[in-house]
Formats: sequence, C-alpha cells, structure tokens
Amino acid sequence: MPETTGVARTSLRRSGARRRRIREALEAYLFLSPAAILLFVFGILPVGYAFYISLHRWRIQKGDFIGLANYTRLLGPGPRVAMLLGGILLLIGAYYVWRAISFQSGGWRVGLRVVLVAMLVIGGLTLVLGADGMLSYAAEERSVRQYLLSVLRTVFYSAGTVPFQLVFAFLLANLLFQQIRGRSTFRMLYFLPYITPTVATAAVWRAIIFEPRQGLANTLLSFLGVAQDHLPRWILEPQGIVVLMGQWLGIRLPDWVVSSPVLSGPSLAMVAVCIYNIWVFTGYNTVIYLAGLGAIPYELYEAAEIDGAGRWQLLRHITLPLVSPTTYFLTLMGIIGTFKAVNHIYIMTQIVGLGGPQDTTTTAAIYIFKQFREGNRWGVASAAAFILLGIILLLTWVQNRVAEERVHYV
Repeated sequence: MPETTGVARTSLRRSGARRRRIREALEAYLFLSPAAILLFVFGILPVGYAFYISLHRWRIQKGDFIGLANYTRLLGPGPRVAMLLGGILLLIGAYYVWRAISFQSGGWRVGLRVVLVAMLVIGGLTLVLGADGMLSYAAEERSVRQYLLSVLRTVFYSAGTVPFQLVFAFLLANLLFQQIRGRSTFRMLYFLPYITPTVATAAVWRAIIFEPRQGLANTLLSFLGVAQDHLPRWILEPQGIVVLMGQWLGIRLPDWVVSSPVLSGPSLAMVAVCIYNIWVFTGYNTVIYLAGLGAIPYELYEAAEIDGAGRWQLLRHITLPLVSPTTYFLTLMGIIGTFKAVNHIYIMTQIVGLGGPQDTTTTAAIYIFKQFREGNRWGVASAAAFILLGIILLLTWVQNRVAEERVHYV
C-alpha cells in the first residue's frame, strides 16, 4: 500500500505540473494573440494576397492565371533567370569556401581551396554578368529593360547616399560629442530635416534650391564664376554625371561610354535627389552615432592615452571598432530605405513627370508605383515588388555575413 500511494502521488504531481505548463502556455498565447492577429491581418495576409495577384493577369479586376509570366516579363525567360540565380549561388559558395580557408594552418589544402574559390568566383561572375545574353535581351524587350534599369538606378541611388550619410554623420557626431557650447542646439538643428514633413522639404528643394534659373544652387555657382551656359539644370537634366563632367572638362568621351547606362553614371537629376536624401538623413544618423559614442567606456580611452596612443590611434583602434554595431545598423536601414524610397523622389521629379527626365530617377520602388498608378498592371507591379523584396533580403544576408567578422561589441 505505501508503494502504491507513492506512485499515485508522483503521478498526481506530474499531472499537476503538466496542467500548470499548459495553463502557462495558454496564458502566454493569450497575451501574444492580439499582436499575432494584427501581424497576420495587416502583414502576412496582404503579402500572401500580393503574391497571389502576381500570378495572375490582373488589371483592376482579376484575370487569367498565368503563373510566373509576370516575373519572366520583368527579368527575361526562365533559363536566363536560372543562370543568374546559379551565378549568385556560386558566389555565395565562394564566400563560404573562403571563410573556411582561414581556419587552415597551411599546406596543399589551402592552395586547393584558393583555386576552388577562384573558379567559383569566375563562374559566378560569368553567369551573373553574362546570364546568356540577358542584357542584349533586355535591350530588345522594353519591359525587361525598364525594370532592370530601375534596379540599376536604385543601386546608384543607394551608393550615392548611404556612404556619404554615414561619413558626414560620424564626423558631426564626433564634433558634437565634444564639450562645446550650444551642442544641444546643434543636435536639434541637424535633426530637424528628418522630422520635417518630406513633402514640404522636397518641394522646397525642387522649387527654391534646384530651380535651374534662379535657384540657390545655381546662384551660388554663378557667384563662384560658373558661366550661365554651363549652369546645371539639376532636376531637369537626364544626362549621366560622368558625361556631364566630361563636357564641363572638355573631354570627349567614347560613344560606348555615353550610351552605357552603367558607365555614364546616374543622371544629374538623380544626383540632386541623392543630395536631398543626404541632407535629410545625416542628422538622424548623427543622433544614432552620438548614442553609440556615449556607450563606449571612457576608461578605454584613458588606458590607451597612458600607453601613448594619439588621436588617430584612438579613432582607429577604439572608436571605429566599438561604433561598428551602430554603423552596421545605419548601413542596413539606409540601404533598405533607399530601395523603398518613393515620396521625395515623386515630389522632386513630378515637375517633369513621375520618374524624372527620361525616367532617369525611376527607381525600383517608383517603377512599382507607376505600374499600379499609371498602368493599372497590378500583377506586374506585385511581381516587381516581390523581386525587389528578394534583392533586399539578399543584400541583408550579405551584410549580416560581412558583419559577423567586422562588428565588435563592448
């Protein structure tokens, strides 16, 4: 009997513990359910429905099911897209093989891995850049060319804004981190462009600063001695910045450079949009950098100064490594933001039509917006949005892999 009673008590304790765990789990799910329902209704469900739309010929009303036809319309035939994806996978494989090399002490295995990395990189670049005539096909197919060019312009836009924002913000943050008079006022002034409505500031930059005849930018250039005939047209100029620089310097560029959308560079209209974006987000990045600088223990600087470190050594070996998490965050959010930018580009370029002069400011997000607004091609726009999502996810993955070795925490 005592043994039977002990078994019964153990069974009761286990049953009670099981009921307690179930009750705690139900309570947890009950508290999570409001947020989960909101996320599903306003996040997951719209994304799933957008993918459903991308598989149809959808113009305001639902049309026929066409599968991946909208995707091939934007990227080209399936074999070319498969080769492009294969090239990206080869480059990713080369990255992982290269990482494995650092763990080897030496010998023939290291040499073999280096050769393998070289072969993977060459093969990946061949497939990515060549893609079996993907660019020549894009030249023949208008829809493919337009979308690929919009992605290229997005890359120009991101490369022309994010690095400059980070550099200027880091310099300003270091200045404002010093014990100077009125630094709180300067912090507020630098942050104002970010909190001011985008529609208002973009309209001011378009109408007052970048106005070709009496704008502040050209007024300043005239004061500096630039001839009236050589004043830039800013938002109205569709030519690439490389071509314009060649003209201003009196250098005759080859026709293959002038006609190339890559080598001719972003248009001057896109450069004007980049300048505006740098002005807006530099203050925001500065505030974030100030928080990162404040998190660095001052004892590290004191110890380094005792050992004889100068300002450059302090900056290089302490400040830059320990603000790398902040740099990583701002880089990630900046790139994602430039790939999704619409508002200020729309406001600044609508004077010559959505997308700027000759569509030279039509980024991928603007292209999607135009498909919705002007063409009513909802299926094509949804497919373009999912391709853009894939590009953003790929860039995020690349940044995460790079950050594993270069981001240091205190």
